[in-house]
Amino acid sequence: MQFLVQTKPYPDEALESYLLRLARDNSFDGYSELADVLWQWLAEQDHELEGALPLELSKVDVYHARQASSFRIRAVKLITQLADVNAVDILGLAWRRSNFKFGNLAAVSRNELTIPFGLLRTDNIPVCIKCLAESSYIPFYWHLKPYKACHKHKTQLTTRCEECHHLIDYRASEALLECSCSCKLTCSEQLNDADFKIASALVSNNSQKIVGLISWFAKVKQLDISDADFNRAFVDYFSTWPESLTAELDLLTNNARLKQLNPFNKTKFNSVFGDLLRDCQIAATSNRKNKVLDAIINYFVGLVDSNPKAKHPNIADLLLCTFDAAVLLNTTTQQVYRLHQEGFLNCAYLQKKHEHLRADSHVFYLRQIIELQQAFAAEKSQIKKQFIAPW
Repeated sequence: MQFLVQTKPYPDEALESYLLRLARDNSFDGYSELADVLWQWLAEQDHELEGALPLELSKVDVYHARQASSFRIRAVKLITQLADVNAVDILGLAWRRSNFKFGNLAAVSRNELTIPFGLLRTDNIPVCIKCLAESSYIPFYWHLKPYKACHKHKTQLTTRCEECHHLIDYRASEALLECSCSCKLTCSEQLNDADFKIASALVSNNSQKIVGLISWFAKVKQLDISDADFNRAFVDYFSTWPESLTAELDLLTNNARLKQLNPFNKTKFNSVFGDLLRDCQIAATSNRKNKVLDAIINYFVGLVDSNPKAKHPNIADLLLCTFDAAVLLNTTTQQVYRLHQEGFLNCAYLQKKHEHLRADSHVFYLRQIIELQQAFAAEKSQIKKQFIAPW
């Protein structure tokens, strides 16, 4: 079996788009018809591949496969042989699961771009009518939730059909310029400047720097990235960075002073600043840089400097848990345990014999963690710091 037309992929094309074009170029009505034929052929080539290629175009990307991802890869490689194209080029179009995590968020990667899984659109894929008129394929960045305007033509992506008002998804209609209702797609929305700025950033060389920030902002502000006003809120917030974050932290600090019930050296850090340190890890990039964490550390350095050690505890004497201490020190919880055992960090209370510190135990003073953090030079490579050599 061999395809009569060997369709070549575009470097920025989505995998679903390529398979749809491959089907059309070889006289199939769409991907679903091609998948029916390939289903039996793959099983004949390798019995383990029966069902490895889904019949739905929206489920064909590699990250959907989960436990069967190796079989999906094998199936895609066999298809590349039929299409007479390089397997590396086709696999480069796929989103694949990554070992990197944005805080507690799972990630997927495409070539050198790693993004939080939640940034991928699931229920619709908006399109740029002008782009499709020039080249009949779907770029991968149209699959990203924050990408809402075309950076090439400075126009809003078309999200809904003007006839039936349903969300547009070429994976469901298996057509690029038509809705599922068979009506031709048109564009009438006015360009949103914030959407254009975000779109330009997502396709630039700095795309890795912004994807974590977008997910972090959505999490802490409890916003939906798909909302029409999200990009505007994001751009406005970071246009005054880091003053925007500093103002929020100042408000929490002042509220803690006004509502203080216990001495600060017996008050948990989380009761004042919530999940600030846990959430900030979402803003990390795949090369370990974290713009939000850097701003938070700078804030607490200033807080400790302006609240020196005194007879009576102050806001700089809050209690950190082992996990949050590790975040501020940019190290592991194991290193924090070692620092305590070697005498670099004092415990807020006298430990029982053979007592093991838990990651959620609030036992370290904010002041001491910040001072220790300043005692070691920043690593240019942004790797996890190792304060004490392992045993």
